[in-house]
Amino acid sequence: MEDHAFNKLFSVRSTVCFFLLTVLFFFSILRVAGIAISDYGAVQKQQSSYRLTVTRLRGTVYDRNGVPLTNSGRKVLAAVSPTPRAVTAISSVLSGEEKERVLESLQNGKPVLCTLSEWIDCEGIVCFLVPEHQNAGMAALHLIGTLDESGHGASGLEKAYDDLLYTEDTVSVVYTTDGKGGILTGIEPEVEYDNAILRSGVVTTLDSEIQRIAEKAAEAIEVGAVLVADAKTSEILAMVSRPVFDPDDLSPSLDHPDSPFLNRAIAAYQAGSVFKPLVAAAGIESGYGDFTYLCTGSCRIVDRDFRCHKRDGHGAVDLESGLANSCNTFFYNFASLVGAKKILSAASALTFSQSVPLCRGIGTAAGSLPTEETLANAAQLANFSIGQGELSVSPAAMLNLYAAIGSDGGYYLPSVVKGTKENGVFTKAEHSKKTRVMSEATARTLRQYLQSVITEGTGASAQPKTVTAAGKTATAQTGRYQGGVEICAGWFCGFFPAEEPAYTVIVFSENTARQTKTCAEIFAQIADRVTALSP
Repeated sequence: MEDHAFNKLFSVRSTVCFFLLTVLFFFSILRVAGIAISDYGAVQKQQSSYRLTVTRLRGTVYDRNGVPLTNSGRKVLAAVSPTPRAVTAISSVLSGEEKERVLESLQNGKPVLCTLSEWIDCEGIVCFLVPEHQNAGMAALHLIGTLDESGHGASGLEKAYDDLLYTEDTVSVVYTTDGKGGILTGIEPEVEYDNAILRSGVVTTLDSEIQRIAEKAAEAIEVGAVLVADAKTSEILAMVSRPVFDPDDLSPSLDHPDSPFLNRAIAAYQAGSVFKPLVAAAGIESGYGDFTYLCTGSCRIVDRDFRCHKRDGHGAVDLESGLANSCNTFFYNFASLVGAKKILSAASALTFSQSVPLCRGIGTAAGSLPTEETLANAAQLANFSIGQGELSVSPAAMLNLYAAIGSDGGYYLPSVVKGTKENGVFTKAEHSKKTRVMSEATARTLRQYLQSVITEGTGASAQPKTVTAAGKTATAQTGRYQGGVEICAGWFCGFFPAEEPAYTVIVFSENTARQTKTCAEIFAQIADRVTALSP
């Protein structure tokens, strides 16, 4: 009896165990099958499309009003399928090496991309527009900068903000394929890219309209620079360097004798007479604003004669007429009275011997100032008083002097970036605090004197037709010669309107023999065209 009960219990337990094992085995089979199906689906999905990478996306550089300076262009790309009609059509519009490249790829049975000058309507060819990050018509080339072969920034803002602008994301063209990888006809490829990437980037202080005005005016200069800034904030509204380069083809500029990649707006040069208002400011602040001098055309300093540019002299000269007529002998003697220490102090306060930071990663070349010991020599001080000798300064740093005169005697360091945009969030850049270098009364007096430069003196050609202006001319000796003739740099620095300046402008030419208009004339052209923008 007991044996019978045991056998019955064993039989039941065996049946239950067998059932459980069968269920587990069944679910294992389902799981393996599911994984296999899933893997097959992934493979099938991968094999059902063919992807062509067009270009890498990069963040945008904007002007102050949100106008894109990069990614502003669009180019026509054609995705060409390996069909007889498409091959015939594309062969008729391409030529040379590009045609050979495209036809060779199509012979391998795969679609290919090519750039076209115009849209083509043909079965098997799909045209579309893609963002063009840089192009030859792009404004502010030198400030924006260049890219290297890997797509990273190599200079300018592209380099300084590469961590924000660079991405691994691409523009791609995706084809639908059959199970064997062949391109399915009748289904147009899709263009894929994340448009949000283009909306992030750097917001500059530039005004694209003023930038174009400055670039057009600067065409009269072969080698030089133009800057336009907000007179109150020193935010740079336009920055131009000449000559320019082609961002689509950098190779011709690599060994060019004029160094097209050099941003001359931030390089240091001999200043010449645009330095005289600084000497005037130091003199007025020291109580010598009423100084007068009789210019006879030359004066003797130490053991030699120092001449004025007007060989028969200017006669009786005060500070206003001395600036208006750029009288050298006046400033030789005026500087001797003021003293080297006070002039050097004013120049240092204006950052003339320092690198001026314009934004993170970009600054001006440091200028140079003679030492006080050097200027103990009266002849050296005379040269310094008219912006010659061991003095050099960049056009961007020169903005500081004319910004201070054009406002209340103080200035902000020039800047080129308002902030950054990332994921739709704007972050404002930090800017400098105002530095006072002269009293408001001194600045007001110098504005009047510099207006006389245009209305009565050497800067008559800088007079705009539509607005009042003030400023100073300069022809600076460089100590370099070409064909036995000394190369001279030209300047005009000023602001407009004269009474309450809104804009500060610096025009610089590295060689006055290589320009079709004077710096003063270029200033007047810019002033008129910028004024015309006002509502």
